[in-house]
Amino acid sequence: MSLSQVELALRVIAGLFVIVAPTLLFLGLWRGLEAMRDDELIQQVHQRAERQDQSPTGPDWPVDVLTDAEASPLSETKMSVVTCDTCGTPNVEDATYCQECLTELE
Repeated sequence: MSLSQVELALRVIAGLFVIVAPTLLFLGLWRGLEAMRDDELIQQVHQRAERQDQSPTGPDWPVDVLTDAEASPLSETKMSVVTCDTCGTPNVEDATYCQECLTELE
């Protein structure tokens, strides 16, 4: 059974479409994502990282040092706290096991 020239042309066009279309769609997606990225934000992050690397004292933003009681989320809720004997993590008084090291609390 021989193929007519029209049917052969349609098959060649369909084959080319199947091969070329995904590549073109991918390249279009790539270009669209490049256009959408925020170049100014990326440059700011790179500049901050470079300043931090060049700074002899470390980061150029203030670092807050919190005590264990202030850093604990339980201190904000004013709940009674039981401290784990093994790791020192504050836990809710009703807790059976430590939330950090999973040892049984007294």
